[in-house]
Amino acid sequence: MKKRRLLALSVVAVLATAAVPGFCQADENAAASGDVVEVITVSETEDGASGDVIEVLPSSGTGDEVVEVFPEDADISVVSVEEDEELTDSGEDAAVPTAAEVLAQMNVGWNLGNTFDAWGASSVMGNETYWGNPKTTKEMIDAVRAQGFNTLRIPVTWAQSVGEAPDYTIDSEWLDRVAEVVDYAYDEGMFVIIDTHHEPDFWLIPQPENAEEIEAELTAIWAQISERFADYDYHLLFEGMNEPRTKGSAQEWSGGTDEERAIVNELNKAFVDTVRAAGGNNETRSLIICPYGNSVTYSSVQQLEVPEDPYVMVSAHLYTPYFFTYEPEGQSVNEWNGTLKKDIISNVDLLKRHFLSKDIPVIVTEFGAVHKTYKDADGNEVENTEQVLKWLADYMEVMNGSGIKCIWWDNGNYSGSGEKFGIFDRKNCSWYSQEIADALIEDCQKISDQPLK
Repeated sequence: MKKRRLLALSVVAVLATAAVPGFCQADENAAASGDVVEVITVSETEDGASGDVIEVLPSSGTGDEVVEVFPEDADISVVSVEEDEELTDSGEDAAVPTAAEVLAQMNVGWNLGNTFDAWGASSVMGNETYWGNPKTTKEMIDAVRAQGFNTLRIPVTWAQSVGEAPDYTIDSEWLDRVAEVVDYAYDEGMFVIIDTHHEPDFWLIPQPENAEEIEAELTAIWAQISERFADYDYHLLFEGMNEPRTKGSAQEWSGGTDEERAIVNELNKAFVDTVRAAGGNNETRSLIICPYGNSVTYSSVQQLEVPEDPYVMVSAHLYTPYFFTYEPEGQSVNEWNGTLKKDIISNVDLLKRHFLSKDIPVIVTEFGAVHKTYKDADGNEVENTEQVLKWLADYMEVMNGSGIKCIWWDNGNYSGSGEKFGIFDRKNCSWYSQEIADALIEDCQKISDQPLK
């Protein structure tokens, strides 16, 4: 039977059996205006189509109850419809959302930091908890989703889990565990991003003498990841590299050299080509490439080569302004009065000029501000939560106005030593700072209310 994908203006169901959860009985709408429905056509009328199975996909795109099916003995009528596009015989929509359309469906994201990206344990499987965070559970991810985040980034360091050249075989137990956590979010309709993370601490060093070897290892890793997740749909995104750079170099965080940027371009191309050739849904999977170090400098963004591929987006890391979002000794800016908002604007202007103005979508895969205490004007020791909320409102206003989606960097650290970017208490599945968690949802650019085409 022919399948069609329809944009329903009104859907009415008269059930021959008991009511199906989530739907109304006769004379009431079973789907709201703007919902997307799929119909196996049995007969067609002047107003629409009728059939024995109808699936309703919520226009919110959140994945909540993504598919509902009426019983076969239900009397289904779909009225006032507009045909959107034909489906394949398998029922899968032939039109996969582009990278820009995927971004439009995201609201704000959360990083599962210092977990699968951790390294240094005596065994590969020990790395997940080696930096102090507990083992990831579905309850944690459910709590993040319940707060309103619809995007999860899972940073993964693969260096200690791969074998020797030339195969660079990924440890199967490690890959299985990564896939398990991906499924925690993916099965609930969230968008999920996986990357290669702390590889520059090991082998991903963009220097001419290493170029061939690192490209071989990068492509071997992504070939295996792509094969493993080939059947996952557009809700799973791949991010080729994280902050590719030469550690300790003079230009490590200022955009690198011409030579280093050229190598990063080659690695980005190799990553995209490898995934596209891997089969399954990888041909149209949204992929994320980045400039040298994920830095937003004139040279790094101006020289980034972006393939002509509608399923590719560019990633930047913007902890801006640095002296506020971090706590540099003796130079920390602790109060936010808006005067440094210009730093956020200038960075986004650079991204607009080189990418957004050319219809190249941009995502900030890491941003945030550390939790810190300081002495106020009266000499009282105070926490900076109120100041972060002010900064966050300005930050998200700039990002929202440019259509850039953002993912908060959460390393699980709220009160210990080091960088305290943690906002979610993973041990108790609660929020260290409920105010910041709420603001992230409230201040973000809300999910598109337009159905995917």
